[in-house]
Amino acid sequence: MYFCHLSLSLNKRTNNNIMKNFNILKLSLVVLIMISGCNPLKKMIALSEQQQINVNPNPIELAGSSVSFNVESTLPKGMLPKGTSYTLNFDFEGNSVGSIEFKASDYPNSLSSVTKSTKTLNVPYNSSTMGGALGKLNVKGTAKVVATGKSLDTKSSALADGVNRTITLTRATNLPTPTAYPGYTDAEETEVTTVDFYFNQGSAYLRGSEKKSDRGEQFSAFVAEKNVTKGVNVTGAHSPEGSTKVNESLAGRRAAAIEKYYRAEMDRYDYKGEAEEIGFELVPVIENWNALRRALRASNSLSQSDRSQIGAIINGGGSFVDKEKSLSKLSSYRTLMKEVYPDLRTARTEVTSVIEKKPNNEILAIAQNIVSGEASSEALSHGELLFAGGLTPDLNEKASIYGAAVKWGGTWQAHNDFGAVHIMLAKEEEEGSETRLKLLEAAKTQLDISNNKNENAEAHLNLAAIAAMSYDWELAYEHVLNAEKLDLSNAKNAAAMSKGTLSIPLGEYDRAMSTLNTLPNNGWAMWRRGILKVMSGDLAGAKSEMTSLRKRLAEWNIEENGGLDYVHAIIAAREGDAGSITSHLSEAFSKRDGEEFKERVVNDIEFLNYSDAVKAAIN
Repeated sequence: MYFCHLSLSLNKRTNNNIMKNFNILKLSLVVLIMISGCNPLKKMIALSEQQQINVNPNPIELAGSSVSFNVESTLPKGMLPKGTSYTLNFDFEGNSVGSIEFKASDYPNSLSSVTKSTKTLNVPYNSSTMGGALGKLNVKGTAKVVATGKSLDTKSSALADGVNRTITLTRATNLPTPTAYPGYTDAEETEVTTVDFYFNQGSAYLRGSEKKSDRGEQFSAFVAEKNVTKGVNVTGAHSPEGSTKVNESLAGRRAAAIEKYYRAEMDRYDYKGEAEEIGFELVPVIENWNALRRALRASNSLSQSDRSQIGAIINGGGSFVDKEKSLSKLSSYRTLMKEVYPDLRTARTEVTSVIEKKPNNEILAIAQNIVSGEASSEALSHGELLFAGGLTPDLNEKASIYGAAVKWGGTWQAHNDFGAVHIMLAKEEEEGSETRLKLLEAAKTQLDISNNKNENAEAHLNLAAIAAMSYDWELAYEHVLNAEKLDLSNAKNAAAMSKGTLSIPLGEYDRAMSTLNTLPNNGWAMWRRGILKVMSGDLAGAKSEMTSLRKRLAEWNIEENGGLDYVHAIIAAREGDAGSITSHLSEAFSKRDGEEFKERVVNDIEFLNYSDAVKAAIN
């Protein structure tokens, strides 16, 4: 321990006044001596020069949305006299990033041995102080007498250069903004038109009355429209009487009669060579009781008792002929023959045709006319109008079309899409600008309306995008989880991308990687996986991701910006290849967004030890 002691003796004959004055003098001398030569604080400050402080990682690194680093501290023996404390105060360019306190009472052996501590410091990332310049992580010690609060500080000393911000290249603020399925697609779709033609008992002759019936007239009108036909399926059937041989022939001939009639109608309406391309499939159905079962359930001519008797026979054992004979003995057989069997003597005709659609350029032109008031809102279906919004790359035109869809229809899909395009427009505005904030506010209003009409995954994912643009990662992730509880048939990939991306600023790198791995051919997924692999030290894996992405961009005919080359330069820096740093950075600066990367590189800690290589690329 470090203290001073003053001892003086006086003659017992000294009077009280002398003793009183002497005691005052004694106290003053003790205080004076402590201040001048025996102050523990000064001794602690002197010993602090022997302290050892190591930071890992070094440079410190942005992980998730915070800066986290481990501090290993070793104080020399004698550093903590009784009744004192010593605090290590860390700052980044004058901004506090945490502290570690050592109390003598917690380290009873500190006077005879060194004092060691390992602690993790975690502070929110401040882009204004940690992202705009290289900066330094500094430490200053404070020695203090606990009882009095008196303290002395060491000089500030640098521990690490800058903050590694490579993880910000993932651009977690940029999430997908899915539009809803509009209810219309330009992909080929087919529809099946069905008509039943009926025959007399034992006959395969298609009667004129059938052709002139409402069913026949509608069928003829359908053929006259010359729909693009993929195929025709004709199922010939019979009622359950007669021999197997007769019925087999009868069912087949009924199907053939319909094909003959169909081809005659195509000749009538001048199909020419188109008719030869239409395939016919004729299916004779024999000894099948299912049709009778369905007819019985629908019949009002038979009692419940009658239906039970008939059901027992057709569901029991025996051959088709045996069952038919048993049916003929029932009292209800006459009713069967008259009321039920005629509907079973059919040839069901199913025509698969391609749905006729307007050309996309026509749909867009009509939508533009609807917006301008030159065409009625009824000129397009609501689905076609929403679809038109996806046909134009112009965001303002998209907004106008989706706005029209909100006005004329107002479905949850329309409100979602209108909200989504507001987010797209906001992304093009300067961060923090009034215009950007107003666009995001308008987007949220539309998305809330969409959810109120019908809670949907697309709206929640778009709300997640808004929250991410405000750096509210928790709220954004909550919206993604809400989306996952709903129908993701049209937004599965968007949900996976949002979840994987948001896991990065939340510090869940393993979850981010596993989720992004579900999107193997997605450009953004490749990009973000590559950055994550850089941060984990998997440089070969990072190179592979970036090379694959470059190949994909070429295949998709998408112009790449300088990002790929910039990441390759980071990889080169981690590998210690100065020449490759210069060549990759030069490529990055020469491409789209090159100026952005040129500005970033100046304060990028990745290149701290390669200033000459960076200067060569800039110049």
